[in-house]
Amino acid sequence: MGQLLTDASQYRENVLNYYAPFRAIRPLPLADQRKIWVEPELNLLLNDAIEIEIGNNVFWLLLEHLTWDTAFFNMPTYKLVNILFDAESAPYLADAVKQLQSVLPIGAYVFTEIPSEDITVLNALTSAGWPLIETRLTYWRGDLASFNQPRYAVRRATVNDIPNLKRVAKEMKNPYDRFHADKVFSEQLADEFLATYIEESIKGFADVVLVPDAADTPSDSFLTARYLKPSWQHGGVPISKMVLSAVSATTNKGWYQKLISEMTYHLKDQGAEYIFMNTQSTNLAVCYTWEKLGYRLGGTSHILRMPITQITIP
Repeated sequence: MGQLLTDASQYRENVLNYYAPFRAIRPLPLADQRKIWVEPELNLLLNDAIEIEIGNNVFWLLLEHLTWDTAFFNMPTYKLVNILFDAESAPYLADAVKQLQSVLPIGAYVFTEIPSEDITVLNALTSAGWPLIETRLTYWRGDLASFNQPRYAVRRATVNDIPNLKRVAKEMKNPYDRFHADKVFSEQLADEFLATYIEESIKGFADVVLVPDAADTPSDSFLTARYLKPSWQHGGVPISKMVLSAVSATTNKGWYQKLISEMTYHLKDQGAEYIFMNTQSTNLAVCYTWEKLGYRLGGTSHILRMPITQITIP
């Protein structure tokens, strides 16, 4: 395995850079990010990697078992994190991917996020019948000391907000997010997933959930974030992430920009030096808002899903 990782790293060195979790933040050298985050993760996942042989060609498919998703959807759920192979094996990659389904539990659900730069893997997955579910943009901002926007009244969400915010999450759905775009999931189940996500975020999965706290304005919006402080020591750079948002179009119009602005201040006060977030490529209004607040496009990736043949999800 060690030699395979070495050969794969040498063959795909430049592409592996783009698998770094903070690759969008351009001031952080991609090669350093690969050494700090990508290669240690690959070494760890190699312990449970699925080995597939095509003739004399060996492929290691590195999957992460998602226990929370598995329980929620009541089906074995995995994320394909990466595939290791060398130059001689590359032409047989699609054949190797096609064999993955036969070695997983019946009814397994597998998705992956591939950076746009990894053309070799993207071509192999589509050739193997993996449908495209979402195209994702990553934005980032540094220089938080210069952030200067009007202030707005917000507060942390509490457990008392959960019923209302679950309602908002269901009503203000995005048809292009991974769960709504993937027709394996019913619309009702996708709605319930996001509603449960905001509930768990308030209970501690997120580090902070902000809601409006202005007079005569109901708290019908939310924005979650994770500080990611464990990575600050590991990588030496304070980076935080805004994760999930929903804003009522009827009672909280205009509050999306206000929440993003206030969360920027909040993460800055926590010690973050960089902030990043994701959205779908279709979400032009969100992109405009981020750019207005000084955020910049840093990368594009694609979400694909293993072909489904034996799954029935209510």
